[in-house]
Amino acid sequence: MIENEALVRVYSDVLGVKGTKGRFVRVAAEGFYEITVESGGKNYTGLLPISSTVLLAWDPVPEFGTIEIER
Repeated sequence: MIENEALVRVYSDVLGVKGTKGRFVRVAAEGFYEITVESGGKNYTGLLPISSTVLLAWDPVPEFGTIEIER
């Protein structure tokens, strides 16, 4: 689960961005994410449609070691 105010990678056809660093603010009006992204050295907040936007946590999930099972 991505928490409010979390750093995310934003993939959006609407903005034409792929993996851009952003900050997830909240799920806003029905069907929209409120996201802050940097463009031209400035931060901008906007609403992106959930249906055409993918958010991934900025930091990858740590890998867990494998467990050997005897059969």
